[in-house]
Amino acid sequence: MQKEMIFSSLLEAVPLPGLLITGENRILCANSAALLLFGNNVVGLAYISVLRHPAVLKAIEVTLGGQAEAKTRYIAALGDQDVTYDMTCRRVKIAKNNLILVCFRDVTDVEQATQMRRDFVANVSHELRTPLTALSGFIETLQGPAREDAAARKRFL
Repeated sequence: MQKEMIFSSLLEAVPLPGLLITGENRILCANSAALLLFGNNVVGLAYISVLRHPAVLKAIEVTLGGQAEAKTRYIAALGDQDVTYDMTCRRVKIAKNNLILVCFRDVTDVEQATQMRRDFVANVSHELRTPLTALSGFIETLQGPAREDAAARKRFL
């Protein structure tokens, strides 16, 4: 019990939502940010019942299997909005305890800014292509059928 209090105190110092998972696949402790994200009753539960996202489960499994670190994306529905997290799992050995530290960094604002940039570039590209297509059509007409027709040339220029 003393160890769990120490682990909880250390985890509470982490500003991101964080969980400590045991080698027995249970959540040993969660900081207050993680409790807000996953609910107050997650400590002691199997992580599989709390984190039901396949990529998250895979990242934790490979870390439990010996890999030093694994990262993935986690999307949580909070109210009427989806929140995107970069999730990192790291093996932690404290005394004789092999644990997995799982942290979630909110990247929703970054994702939204990236999407806005993509949309802007797509719109600008479309807005530039439309007049260029019209100019290209005029040039083709002037080089082709209207080459010798002065009235048509005047109309297109």
